[in-house]
Amino acid sequence: MTATILTPAENRFLQLSYPALPIPALTRLMPQLREHPTVKTTSDFLTRSAKADLAANRVDWLVAGSAAWKLLARLPYKVNASAQRRDWRHCALCHLPVRYEYHVVLRLNGREIVVGSECVKKFMSDEMQYLMTITTEDNFHAVAQYDTLTAKYPQVPDILWTKDALPHLPAQHRPAQTRVRRGTQATVTGYLKRRTTVLPETQLAPNLRDYARLQAIDRTAQQQAVARQQAQAANAQRDAQRAQQRAWQAANQAKDSAQTQVYQSAAYQDWLAQVTALMVDRLALAEFKAQLAKITVPPAVKRLVNTYQLGVMATEFAHQGRIHAQRLQIVPRELVADLDRRTRALAAQRQRDWDDDVFNAALGSELTPAQRDAQLMALRQSWEGRQVPAAVYRDLARFKATVTRPVEVPASWPEPLQRAFRVRLQRQPADRWVPAKKAHVTPGQLRRLGQQTMDWTTVEATFHRDYALPAAEEAVTLSALEQYYLRQRDRQHRRGAQTQRLLQQLLEED
Repeated sequence: MTATILTPAENRFLQLSYPALPIPALTRLMPQLREHPTVKTTSDFLTRSAKADLAANRVDWLVAGSAAWKLLARLPYKVNASAQRRDWRHCALCHLPVRYEYHVVLRLNGREIVVGSECVKKFMSDEMQYLMTITTEDNFHAVAQYDTLTAKYPQVPDILWTKDALPHLPAQHRPAQTRVRRGTQATVTGYLKRRTTVLPETQLAPNLRDYARLQAIDRTAQQQAVARQQAQAANAQRDAQRAQQRAWQAANQAKDSAQTQVYQSAAYQDWLAQVTALMVDRLALAEFKAQLAKITVPPAVKRLVNTYQLGVMATEFAHQGRIHAQRLQIVPRELVADLDRRTRALAAQRQRDWDDDVFNAALGSELTPAQRDAQLMALRQSWEGRQVPAAVYRDLARFKATVTRPVEVPASWPEPLQRAFRVRLQRQPADRWVPAKKAHVTPGQLRRLGQQTMDWTTVEATFHRDYALPAAEEAVTLSALEQYYLRQRDRQHRRGAQTQRLLQQLLEED
C-alpha cells in the first residue's frame, strides 16, 4: 500500500525553515525535496535508505522547524476585509486562500511569511500558538510585550516551553519545577492579556529565584552523573585491561615452545636488528623492499611474516613513527611488538645522535669553515636532516661565528631542533665550547678511535670528550678499545707474534 512520507505542505515548511536547521541529513535530502513536493513510499527519486531516514526523522525535523519561527510583533495577524476568496492571500505552506492571516518571521534571518490558522496549529510551536490565542482574543500587542519580557528574562521561554530544560533534575524536585512553570505561566498570561508597558517583575521574581535554584540542582546532578559515568568507564576500562592482561598471559603461557625458541634465537635477533635498521631509514616502499630482499630470513621467521606485511609496517612507521599493524591481525603480536619497540628505540637513538652531530658541527667542535660545511652537508642527507629547512643549515654554518653568551637559539628553527640545542647548551662549560657527549658508541666509532695515530692517553681523552656511557658499560668499552688499540700498534710495528707469545706465558703463570 502506497503511503505518503512527506506532504507538500510539510515539504514547503522544511524548505522555509531549512536555513535555521543545521541538520546534515536534511541538507543531503534538500535538493530532491525542492524538485519533488510529495514523497511517498513508492517515490523512486530517493534511495531506500534516504526514504527510511526521512520517515524516521520527519517529526523531529518538523518540531525543530517549528521552534525557528515566531509571530511578527508589529503585525502578528490580519483579517482580510473582503468576503471574496479571490481577494484573500494564500498560505505559504498549504497554498490555500486564507482570510485570517498570521504573519510569522524566521528568527534566523527575519524572513516573513503568511500562514493560515490551521497551518499555524499544525506546524508552529506551542509558544506561537499560545501567543496567537492571546493576540487574537485579548491583546493585539501581546507579541511585542512578550518579546520585551523575554529580552530581559530569557529564561522565561525555557520555563514555559522547553520540556527538557532541566534534564538532570532529580525526581523529588519535579513538583517544584511544575509549580514554577505554572506560576510563571499565570504571571505571563496575566501580563499579556492587557496592553501595558510595565513588566511583571515583582510577580515573576519568586518563580525566577526558584528556577535558578533548580538550575543549580540540575547542574550538580549532571556533574554527579558525569562523574559516575566516568567512574564506570574507568572501572570498565580497568576490567578490560585486566581481562586483556589475563588473556595475554594465557596466550603467552599457551604459546608454542618452538615459536618461543624462534624469538630467543640469535638468527631471529640478527634478522630483527637488520630489519629495524632498514625501517628507521624511512625509505620509499619500493626501495625498502629491494633492500629487504638482501636480508637473509631465517626459515622459522618466514612462517611468521612476509615481505608485504613488513612493507605495510615500514610504511606505518614512516608516516606515524610507530608500528601497530592493526590491519595485519595474522602477524604474531610478539613480532609486531619487537619491531615496534626496537624500531622506535633505534629511531630515537638516531635522532639523538643526529642532534649531537648537528650541535658539534655548528658549535661543539673546532672545525674550519670548509669542514663545518662538509659535516652539515652530510647531515642533511639523512632522513632526520631532510626534516629541517635549508635556511636552518645556513644559520648553523655561521652560528659559532656569530653566537654570544647567553646563547639565544633562533626562534625560526623547528621546535625539536631548538629543544635539542637548549639541552646541550645547558651542559656546556662557561668558558669554552665542547662537543656534546653521546650516550652510546658503535663498534665502527670505536674502530675509528683505535686506528688513530695518537697515543693511548690521547685516544682515551678523546673517548671521554665524545662519549658518556654508564660506568659498567664504559669500563667494558674502554677495555675493548684499549686492546684493539694495542693490537693495531702491534700490527703497525710487526710485533704481534711476540706480544701474543709473551701474553700466553703470562696467562699460563696465572
